[in-house]
Amino acid sequence: MLEHLFYIPVTQFVHRLKKEYVLSPEFSLLPFPERLEKEFRLFGHGYYKRHFGDLFLKEIQSSFLLRYFWKTERFKTPQELIYKIEDPIITFLIALRLHRPTSAGLRGVMHFPAMQEGLPFDLIDYRTGGYALRSDKELTPFREEDLASVSFYFQKLMGLLKNEFTYRRLFNTLRFFDLGYRSNNVDSRLIYFSIALEVLYKPLKGKLTRGMCQRIAAFLKKDTPHENVQRKVFEIFNLKARIIHGDMTYFEISKPLEVGLVRDIEDLARISLQKILHDDVLISTFSSIKERELFLKEIAGPTAD
Repeated sequence: MLEHLFYIPVTQFVHRLKKEYVLSPEFSLLPFPERLEKEFRLFGHGYYKRHFGDLFLKEIQSSFLLRYFWKTERFKTPQELIYKIEDPIITFLIALRLHRPTSAGLRGVMHFPAMQEGLPFDLIDYRTGGYALRSDKELTPFREEDLASVSFYFQKLMGLLKNEFTYRRLFNTLRFFDLGYRSNNVDSRLIYFSIALEVLYKPLKGKLTRGMCQRIAAFLKKDTPHENVQRKVFEIFNLKARIIHGDMTYFEISKPLEVGLVRDIEDLARISLQKILHDDVLISTFSSIKERELFLKEIAGPTAD
């Protein structure tokens, strides 16, 4: 058995953290270790070119790195490496996004020891990118007190992943929440967040929009900052319908009011997931379509036809 270390640079991670922080037994957040620059320049080969290599190092030296410790058999290919560590890497990004809006994404993977001589660095695929529909001034910096929450979500999701089939509906919600963050345009972002909410709340019978309005408002009654959740949800799903049916140009979708609705639906998805993940009973309830229906009908009433 070999001990593998993975160093994953986090881009756009606005922080005030200066030391190493342990998030779980295998997972740490730390500043850029000096020895990595030497290793990267020495072994990067095709990945390291004078101009682009220097730009890459400058970018990641100012960011935090995730260090993931893995005890396993030696990986045979870069594809196998990506397959094995993709879940924890993306789960960490989701944990950040569950805590608060962020533009943090991941730049690549530095893997030690090298899988083959001269190749310790493997860039991971585009799916780990991050995008926030907010300016940097609107994104609150991460501080040390945030790590308890980030660590909670990470450990909770990693624990649930061990029995992913049981919680597949919940992970389906998280998948579309994640896809919303990876979308660089307003309309697809709204559609993905809408799907995330539909997985959680969609009524099996009756009118979809009215049922979603009732259920989201009832479930988040004490947890949402919106004064009128039902009205807000109606506006969001009306906008989604107009986008899907081709009734809006991208210019119209990009207006401040519509962009504000996309932020609202992102927040509703986040608040919903936060509430569920903090309660094991709710995790079980929303993982079963039958139990979910009984629960939502109890708190919101039947959906009108």
